[in-house]
Amino acid sequence: MLNNNNIIIIAKNILYCNMDQKIISVIGGSGFIGNYLIDKLLELGYYVKIISRRPIAKKNFYPSAKLGQYSLINCNVCDTEKLDKIIEGSFCVINLVGVLEDKKKNSFNTAHIQGSESIMKSCKKHNTQKVIHISAIGVDKNKTSKYAITKLKAEKNIKKVKNSLIIRPSIVFGYEDNFLNFFANYAKYSPFLPLIGGGRTKFQPILVSDLVQIIIGCINKKFKDGQIIEAGGPDTLSFKEILIFLLDELKLKRYFINLPFTLASKVAFFLERMPVKLITRDQVEMLKTDNTVNKKNSYKNFLKYECNSFFIAAKKQLKFYKKNGGH
Repeated sequence: MLNNNNIIIIAKNILYCNMDQKIISVIGGSGFIGNYLIDKLLELGYYVKIISRRPIAKKNFYPSAKLGQYSLINCNVCDTEKLDKIIEGSFCVINLVGVLEDKKKNSFNTAHIQGSESIMKSCKKHNTQKVIHISAIGVDKNKTSKYAITKLKAEKNIKKVKNSLIIRPSIVFGYEDNFLNFFANYAKYSPFLPLIGGGRTKFQPILVSDLVQIIIGCINKKFKDGQIIEAGGPDTLSFKEILIFLLDELKLKRYFINLPFTLASKVAFFLERMPVKLITRDQVEMLKTDNTVNKKNSYKNFLKYECNSFFIAAKKQLKFYKKNGGH
């Protein structure tokens, strides 16, 4: 059963909802990617159900929204019965749920495996026309990371749904990210920067607005069931090259410390016990696999779209970071 607060929220918005509007349910929609995606969906005229564990507390702002064009719905993705009622009537369901830390209250198993199984059951029941699942590049190659293993199992669950599509992005960056901002803040206070595995892991960073355009482009496009596409920016950089670029833009001189994977795992064991986790052992495992697009699965094979250069977009982001006092 939906609680009273959710019923009020939904009812209030449906009063203004044009019943000819297509409804899209975005699960895990209150996060970084979700904010950009939802605003674009609203701009395009869709009615959006934003489903998240704590969406109301986020106080998200969508500049493109019209009165009553979306509803904020509090729901745990593992609650299949509740999810059933919420996504009913949606022509498209987009799953953005993902966690980077294996916590007791929100574990990899719960968020990725149980959550995707719940979505799969609900979408099959309602014969949802399109199901888009956001995964991550490399989950099919890394056999030691719990994150990768559970994300791959989530993909297999979603593939059981007709008209399902898996999108695997490389590392996603943008003004509110936890990637460039994290390392910019770290470099601001620390004279040393660790290079795990020598910083040789390769990435194809993709701007969040580019990922959103790719997701949007896939909504009304026909794919074979369970199709996998991978999304990355035009520039391939090692982790060390990304940090060098960041330091140059911030006009900082810092020293690199090479940490072999074995030593990094031991360091991460202790860092995991700190209130703020700089890195976990599982994230060290993920860094053993390059995060680059398999050309066979590249989004370019399906969509005519060119992503922004990392160097140009990241330069603007770091300029904004400095202008706002490095926050």
